[in-house]
Amino acid sequence: MLRKLLIAAAVAVLAGQPALAAPVEITFWHSLAKKGTDAVNQIVDKFNASQSEYRLKAEYTGNYDDTTTKLQAAIPAGQAPDLMMLEVTRYGLFADSGVLEQLDPYLQKESAEFLDQYQPFALEGPKYLGKSYVLPFNVSTPVMYYNKDAFRAAGLDPNAPPKTWDELRQMSAKLTVRQGNDVKQWGVIGLGQFVRWAFVAQAGGEWVSPKDNSVLMDSAASIGAYTYMADLIRKDKVSPEAAAINESLGSQYFTSGQAAINFDSTGGFGALRGAVKFDLGVAPLPCGVKCAAPIGGATIGINSASDEAHRKGAWAFLKFISRPEINAITFVETGYLPIMKKTADVDIAKKAIAEEPGYSVAIKQLDVAFVRSRPPAMPAIRAKEPSVWEAIVLGKTPEAQALKTFGAEMRTMLSKSGG
Repeated sequence: MLRKLLIAAAVAVLAGQPALAAPVEITFWHSLAKKGTDAVNQIVDKFNASQSEYRLKAEYTGNYDDTTTKLQAAIPAGQAPDLMMLEVTRYGLFADSGVLEQLDPYLQKESAEFLDQYQPFALEGPKYLGKSYVLPFNVSTPVMYYNKDAFRAAGLDPNAPPKTWDELRQMSAKLTVRQGNDVKQWGVIGLGQFVRWAFVAQAGGEWVSPKDNSVLMDSAASIGAYTYMADLIRKDKVSPEAAAINESLGSQYFTSGQAAINFDSTGGFGALRGAVKFDLGVAPLPCGVKCAAPIGGATIGINSASDEAHRKGAWAFLKFISRPEINAITFVETGYLPIMKKTADVDIAKKAIAEEPGYSVAIKQLDVAFVRSRPPAMPAIRAKEPSVWEAIVLGKTPEAQALKTFGAEMRTMLSKSGG
């Protein structure tokens, strides 16, 4: 009888209590594969465990191009996520169209200490027309990876990789190993779009000026950069044509030992370390007229169409990732750059840098890093550029003619998109 009375009393007490509200589910689309996905999942698990008001659900939606395309289809259908990862030159399209929630009202409510913990470039790069629409998550620059064993075999100093364009050309020739008409090892690989942007800047050119969105792709300096890169393939024959027009092949050539030098994002360092079986070297990009490295990677923005509860939860996640100990997870797992000033002081980051000096190369290269223009037309411009490069590489169109035509097309794209 006493047991029944106690149960009845407990039921009565519980009946008078409001039911516990289910956590608000926040959706997040991201573009980080392999080690990047591992980092995202770790961070999401930590966020969900840190509070009970929200539950974040992350989904890998393909590379940056894939995610942009999916968002363009999902947004008008009202099926876009609450949080979206956008590559640094692509988010202007979504900010300009009103898809992204403006973050300045959120940031203004935060303390000065919150803003001061960011690296200066990390807050300046995510601005569109002077306003903040995104926060950085993974930041990168291209770096030079090289096979130290191949350098030794070619009689080159494995601790003295090329520092200039001239040295790159000379060393690539020595590193190219031929057997009759076949090439056993190519000197250099990885002339992808990220690196093409870097070389244009190193020649003193630009794609689009970040100051006023004027097109500089057809300037003499930009044409000179494309000529130099194309000559590595056509004239010097130290880089394979196939990988030039299909940049996804670059890492395959390099990890398999079929290429001695590879240019790629620092964000791939974590995965690359585990993929190669040779002595891996990491160095800054070789310099042309000047040293320069574009800032890449991605940002995260909030869907302005999400309701208040979901926008509030989305901001809670953006605040959560703005912690050095959380940023350190992305840095150590992938090689993407520290965004917070104290990230490198976190124990796991200090340990990684001490054990593998390659982690610090991209950090030092930030001294010559630059923010790229991000007008609404930039996704379309980036989608068009590979076909222009391919025409140059295959000898279908001389570089000056190809870039003059492309420059005119870029101006049309910019004018139609409002700049």
